[in-house]
Amino acid sequence: MLYLKGRTHRLQRVLFWLMLCLLGVSCFEFYVFFIHNFLGSQLRPVTNILQLTAVPLCLMVIYAVTHDRFMQWKIVLANILPYAIALAVYLASNSAVAYYGIIGFGGIHAIGIISYGFVAINHYNKELQDNFSNAGQYSINWLRYMLLLYIGLAVTWTMATFNDSHIMATIYNLMCVVIFALLYYFVYRQENMVEALATSNTEDAARMPTNSPEDNSADSAESNSQPNYLFADRLESVFSKGKIYLNATLTLNDLARELGTNRTYLSNYLNQQLHTTFYEYVNQWRVRRAKELLRANSLPLEDIALQSGFNSMSSFRRYFIAHTGMSPLEYRKART
Repeated sequence: MLYLKGRTHRLQRVLFWLMLCLLGVSCFEFYVFFIHNFLGSQLRPVTNILQLTAVPLCLMVIYAVTHDRFMQWKIVLANILPYAIALAVYLASNSAVAYYGIIGFGGIHAIGIISYGFVAINHYNKELQDNFSNAGQYSINWLRYMLLLYIGLAVTWTMATFNDSHIMATIYNLMCVVIFALLYYFVYRQENMVEALATSNTEDAARMPTNSPEDNSADSAESNSQPNYLFADRLESVFSKGKIYLNATLTLNDLARELGTNRTYLSNYLNQQLHTTFYEYVNQWRVRRAKELLRANSLPLEDIALQSGFNSMSSFRRYFIAHTGMSPLEYRKART
């Protein structure tokens, strides 16, 4: 399934190669454990080192989820080659010092990748809020839970490795099954967001001025000399009169196009002048509209959500509570 979908979707293609690598490791381990052990006393150390390849593969998945482009090959090689070299060194030396050094390196590398993952998630969610009014639908907060599961898997693997426990090994394998299944599920449905952000970047670049740097500087100076309230009035009008926020899939590019500006200028205006994000600004208008409808009539909450610009009851309820401190139903009861 990943192969078929990955023919046109970058994120699934990355996960396909990751799963293929892990499948190769699993098949090799099955062969040496249950069919023919040609490694002798090096069996467990070699298979443990092979399992450590999940560490750099984890980095590739994190990067693929949080970026709209492929990781550079030199970065890929820089993260994978140390494990290949370490395995070769151990096979040649059969040294316990080399083996435990490799295990220690893998642990440090894993800590660094997990730390990078949490930073990358925060950065990308911020970018989503700056570009999509329905950012909650595209959030990659699920990756936080995957990283926590990954930490648990690493701890379990360490215990299974140093205690040589069949029970811990069984728990480790079951955790792998659960983690890979969840990873497949979330990655399979995540691609729309990645593509949407990539498209948003392309559209914004297409609308950027093509004149010389000197002309751009002049335009910028002229633009900065104009009163901010002129742009503020246009922005207010688009929302209050045009009710553009009723578009449930409104993006920063859509709004920039309506205002006759580019995404970069609009984003900077919202962040620096209004001290908010695009996501927050649009949903404040939606909540304002929802309040009016809740006070004015007894429409079902699902209709209120749709007529306010929210694309689902869950996002409507979540943002309404965050904005007002009460649920839509509680707000209606309090105002009637």
